[in-house]
Amino acid sequence: MLKNKTTCTPRPGPGARALYLGGREHKRVSCTAEALVVTNARTQVMRFPLVRVARVVSSTDVVDWSGAALALCLRAGIGITWLDTHGQALGSLYAQPRNTASLATVLELWTERADGAQLYQHWLRARRMDILVRWRQEHAEVVSPQQWETTKRDYVYASQYTVHLPEPLRHLCLAYVAAQLNSHGLTPQLWGPRLENMDLDEDLCDLLWAEMNLGAGTLADTVQDDATTTQLFERWSARNASALTLHLVHLHRTALKAMHT
Repeated sequence: MLKNKTTCTPRPGPGARALYLGGREHKRVSCTAEALVVTNARTQVMRFPLVRVARVVSSTDVVDWSGAALALCLRAGIGITWLDTHGQALGSLYAQPRNTASLATVLELWTERADGAQLYQHWLRARRMDILVRWRQEHAEVVSPQQWETTKRDYVYASQYTVHLPEPLRHLCLAYVAAQLNSHGLTPQLWGPRLENMDLDEDLCDLLWAEMNLGAGTLADTVQDDATTTQLFERWSARNASALTLHLVHLHRTALKAMHT
């Protein structure tokens, strides 16, 4: 008996990075079954496989999307954030959650496991590595092999920071994280079966700080007053609205996978 073949939409893989679609030249986004296809005004075509796209940041005035391309990103779990001409985020598009256990429920079950705290640390280390890999890819021309190995050893495995998050920025970042956690029905802390304390809000804040600092230089040097601090954080969070969502999505997937092992 012949069976109908089913196709599976590729998901972002290890090392996937953000795709920025902007500039002054008009672009049209279409797709194949496994990639986004961008055609510019000179009919030049660029193909971006889904496994290499973590999220998309798109201009609203020079980029036109086809319905098929939007649907493909939704099926692949790739978020899209649109920026206006002033660089402000107008909104984001994410896949509609399916009928599955909520993140809050999954984490509660996960942390009740005897190895829950250990698995959480494995997840945290994996997210630090993901941030570092993207940093190296985006700054390949200036990151030396020695700097890569040193940063990987200190940041990924020892969780040590060369530059710590200044207090004014940390307060803004924690407030942002707390609001997002609350929207998912999550508390700032998780507790293991032996009352191990896992500071979810602090850990997520540190992930965002590493992404901010590695991607935009030493931000601490630019912090001079409260107004500058607020403007700096708001500008970064507007352009990277999906950063925290991606960490939570990955946490959800990891916890779901652990529940079935």
